[in-house]
Amino acid sequence: MSRWWPEPFRLLVEPDAFDVAARGPLRRVEFAGRPQEALPLLSQEGDPAIRPNTIWEVLLADGLVRYLVVEWPAGLRGRPERAAFVAHRFREVHGIESPEWQFAIEPSVTGVPTIACAAPVELIAAVDEWAARNRLRIARITGEFVATYNRLRSRLDNPLGALAIERGGRLTVGLWHDATWLALRSQPQGAGGANPLGQLLQALQARAGKQADGGTLYRAGTDLEAPGGWASVALGGEAWA
Repeated sequence: MSRWWPEPFRLLVEPDAFDVAARGPLRRVEFAGRPQEALPLLSQEGDPAIRPNTIWEVLLADGLVRYLVVEWPAGLRGRPERAAFVAHRFREVHGIESPEWQFAIEPSVTGVPTIACAAPVELIAAVDEWAARNRLRIARITGEFVATYNRLRSRLDNPLGALAIERGGRLTVGLWHDATWLALRSQPQGAGGANPLGQLLQALQARAGKQADGGTLYRAGTDLEAPGGWASVALGGEAWA
C-alpha cells in the first residue's frame, strides 16, 4: 500500500505582508516593520490553518533573498569546498557573507549548473521560532522564484525558456536551455526602462551567449511584454500557491 503525504500549507513572506495558502481562500496579512518581527501576527490573527503538526513550506519573496546560477569549477572536492565556493561567489556578486546570510544550494535535475539562494539568517531564525512556538513542521524554506519554478516545472516545456515573476515592484527572470540554467537575475521594477522584462531577458541572453529566437517566456504576476521572437504564456493566478 502506498502512503499518501498531504501537500504542505504555504506561507509567502513579503517585505510588508504574509500570504497564507492553506486549502482555502488565499489570506493576506499586511504589517509594518520587518517580517521577522511581524511573524507573531499570524498566530494572533487566529488562522485555523496554524495548528500543531501541520506541515508548511515557507517561501521568501525575491526581494528578501539573493540568487546565483552556480557553475562548479573543476577540482572541487566534497561539500565543504562547494560551500566555500558558493560563499565566495555570493560575496563577489552580491557583497553578502555569513554569518548574516545563510546559503543553500537548490536541488537540480541536471546537476550542473544549479541555483544557489541566500537568505538573511535573522529571518530564517524567526521562521523557525514561529514554527516551534506553534508546533508546526517546516518542510522547506526557499525563495519564491525557486519554489514557483519547481511547482510549475511540468508546464515549462520549451527547451529554450524563461520564467518571469513580478511581485511588489520587483522582477525576477530565470533563463534555461535544454534543462540547463543559463542565467538568473532579480531587480527593482523601475531598473529596466520602458520595457524592463524585454530588456532584462535580452541582457540575460547576452550574458549566457544565447541570442536565438524561438523561446517561450512564462509569466507569473506580470503582463509585461516579451521581446520580439519569443512566445508568451501567462501562468495565471498566484503561481506559487
